[in-house]
Amino acid sequence: MKTVFGLYGRLRGNPNPDIHILYLEHYHFEVPVNRFVFLVLSAFLALSLFGCNEEEKIQNLKAEGDRLRAKIDSLSAAIDQVQTLPGNWNVQNDTVRAGDGLFQVLVRMQINERERGKIVLALQDSVELSKLRVGQVFYAALDSAGSVQKFRYAPNPATVHMLSRTDSGYVYKLIEKPVTRRQSIFEGALTEGSTLNGTLFRVGIPGRMVGIVSGVLQCKVAFPLARAGDKFRILLEETFYQDSIWISGKVVYAEFDGRIVGHHEAFRYEDPDPKSSFNAHYTEKGEALVYDGLRYPLDRLHVTSPFGSRIHPITGQRKAHYGIDYGSPTGTPVYAVAEGIVTVSGFDQFSGNKIAIRHRDNSESWYMHLSARGVGVGAKVSARQCIGRVGSTGRSTGPHLHLGFKNEKGAWINPASKTMIAAPKLEGERLARLHKEVAEIRSQIEATLAAPAVKANDTTDVMVRMRNL
Repeated sequence: MKTVFGLYGRLRGNPNPDIHILYLEHYHFEVPVNRFVFLVLSAFLALSLFGCNEEEKIQNLKAEGDRLRAKIDSLSAAIDQVQTLPGNWNVQNDTVRAGDGLFQVLVRMQINERERGKIVLALQDSVELSKLRVGQVFYAALDSAGSVQKFRYAPNPATVHMLSRTDSGYVYKLIEKPVTRRQSIFEGALTEGSTLNGTLFRVGIPGRMVGIVSGVLQCKVAFPLARAGDKFRILLEETFYQDSIWISGKVVYAEFDGRIVGHHEAFRYEDPDPKSSFNAHYTEKGEALVYDGLRYPLDRLHVTSPFGSRIHPITGQRKAHYGIDYGSPTGTPVYAVAEGIVTVSGFDQFSGNKIAIRHRDNSESWYMHLSARGVGVGAKVSARQCIGRVGSTGRSTGPHLHLGFKNEKGAWINPASKTMIAAPKLEGERLARLHKEVAEIRSQIEATLAAPAVKANDTTDVMVRMRNL
């Protein structure tokens, strides 16, 4: 009998079979792993070849064999690793349920209040805990005293967030497994009665990316005037784990050419910082492809707590949270989201240093826990003017900006319901970087167009070309 720490999820029917998971369980191995796998693969190969010897099927079987061997190699490594782990660790796991935050998960895992606080603080700068999804699993290894020695969270099969206990506290480590990046070009034309959204959905493009394509193009394209025969071209870049498990995707380029609406292009711009608020779609001239919106209050966006009723990750008390918390280092510039007049510039024991700005529609934006205030009551401010600095004043567990928003009636509303952009047009160094990225995107389009074209599916005439990066 062997005690296995880190077996693959397939042994328990886990939907993500290629993620190492933290639990202890007993398995009997009547046959050495490698010999067992060899026998299974040999039988599988022999049976499959018995009826057909086509070269394509042979290659597919070989590829499947390679994938299985890779999985068994990882399994063997996990089994070897368990020999060096303490035998008195109690490993707990729990799954995110509807309406859950991290607090509920940690409680069900029998992690005490002190440990919960340490885990949240160790993770919140690197992981957006506000974006937990139902079905995601957390694992923790507790010692005999109930202290968490290891904590693991994998938002997808290729990304693992790991905490390890040391004498000075938890040490965070990001584990990124090898992935395949693939670019795909979808080309087609509208047919009578069809829409761009409907066509893209039918060819299997993920809904989130379909929304981005239509969102950026409708800033320039009057789609009610689009006609059958109008053409489109979309360049996507997607990431896959083990060539088949979809991890993420982004819209690199979108083009629409209509007889009435004209020709329009959208390019994905990216700053060196992946969380830059300037990362968005623009025209080749640098115009932001979004309807008129508010400006982001920070250059870098990392949500640590969303708007709405929440359970505090440390105390477990449910309380309304009338804003969005953005984690950021002390001293980071804070910008006005729109032009207006400062109505509050002061301090209290809960909000710390705070500023409120009334805008032309009589709504108000609030900025709290600042380390410094740069404007006084009555001052006129413009959109994206620096009005203060991020801090941790008042009732705060760490440096962050609390952004609140009141409507014209004085009721708190979700700031996320407002459309926000970093700037209406890129300038200076960012505009120069955009021009370089546009040239690179055009070269990527040419390279992908060189790949063979095939029909995306049988329901449309959309053609797709793919290449691995």
